Amino acid sequence: MAWAALLVISRHAWRFAVRLNGGYTRRRTRCGECARCKSGPHENRVMTSDDGSGSAKRIADLLAWDAHGITAADRYARLRANPHYPDAARVFARAMLAQAEADRAVDTVLKDAGRNVAAKCLAYLHVTGGMTLPRLKALCASTGLVSPGRARTLLLYLQHLGYAKASPRCDAKSPTRYEPTARFLETWRLQMCATLQSAAVIEPAVASVLARLDVQAVFEGYVRCISEAYLEGLKDVDTEDPFFRTFMHSYAGTQIVHGLVLAAHDAFPPRGSIAFQLTETASRFSVSRLHVRRMMEAAQRGGLLRLADGAVVFTAAGRAAVDHIYATQLIVFLVTAARMVRSWSKMYIEIPPSAP
Repeated sequence: MAWAALLVISRHAWRFAVRLNGGYTRRRTRCGECARCKSGPHENRVMTSDDGSGSAKRIADLLAWDAHGITAADRYARLRANPHYPDAARVFARAMLAQAEADRAVDTVLKDAGRNVAAKCLAYLHVTGGMTLPRLKALCASTGLVSPGRARTLLLYLQHLGYAKASPRCDAKSPTRYEPTARFLETWRLQMCATLQSAAVIEPAVASVLARLDVQAVFEGYVRCISEAYLEGLKDVDTEDPFFRTFMHSYAGTQIVHGLVLAAHDAFPPRGSIAFQLTETASRFSVSRLHVRRMMEAAQRGGLLRLADGAVVFTAAGRAAVDHIYATQLIVFLVTAARMVRSWSKMYIEIPPSAP
C-alpha cells in the first residue's frame, strides 16, 4: 500500500512540475496507427505544449493533417482553402532556387530528376540500414522514375560530388556499403530545413520540428518519414502526364517552373502574362537556348501554356498542373511534420513551443 501511495504522489508531483516548466496539457485524439487500432479506433493521450499563447491549438492544427480517417482529397481541399498557400508555394520555390545558386553541386542534383531521386535514396537508405548498389537499384525501380540500370551511374555521380563514399568491406561476398559524407548530410539538412520553412507558412507549429532538425535522431526520423511519404505518393503519379514529362523530366525543368512561379508575383497558380526571355532563362539556369525553346514548345504542344512575344501565359490545364505539383509537395511536408510531432507526443517527449 505504501508503494502504491508513493507512486500516486510521484505521478501528481511530476504533472505539477511539468506544468511549472512549460505548461504541458494532455488532450485526447485518435491515432489510428498502433496495434490497438486493429480492433477499432480508440482514444490515445497526447501531450501538447500550452504556454498560454495558443501553442496547443497550433500543434493540434498541425496534427490534423495526419488525423485518423483524413483523405487525400481532404488534405488538398484544406490546403487550397488556406489563405497562406500561395505564400508557402513561393517560399518553397524561392528556397529551391536559392540553394541551387549557393551551391553548384546542389544545383546539378536539383536540375536532374534522376540525380534528385538518387540523393533522396542515399539519405533514406542511410537511415534504414545502409546503402548498397542492390538496395539502390531496388529503390530506384520502386519509384518508377529511375531505371535500375541507371543506379550505378547515379551512384558514381554522387561519389564524384563528394556526397557518398565506399565503406571497407567486411568480406568479399557482401556488397559494398556506401555512406553519405558529412558534406552531403549537411546539404540534405539544409534541404529539409527549406521544406519545413515552406510548410511553416501554413502551420506555424512546424517550427517545433525545424527547431530540432540539428538533432541527429530528429533529422534521421524526418528523413525516414518524408522519404516514405514520397514513396507512398509516387504510386499515384502519372509519369506520362504532359507537365511531368515536359518539366519534371527535363534538365532544369523544375527550376524554370520555380522561376515562372516567382515571376508571377502575387498570383498563384500563375495567372496572366509572365515576362519570359529565352536568353535570360538559359543563362540563369546554365542551359542552352535551344534546350529551353524545345522545352517551352513541348509545353505549348501539351496544352500547358501559350508562348507570346517575350511572355508566357499558363493555360487552365497548366495552372492546374502547377497547383497540383506544389500542393502535393507541401502536403508531404505537413504530413511528415505532423507525424514527427505525434511520435514525440506518444513518447511524452517535450514538444518545443511553435513560433507565435
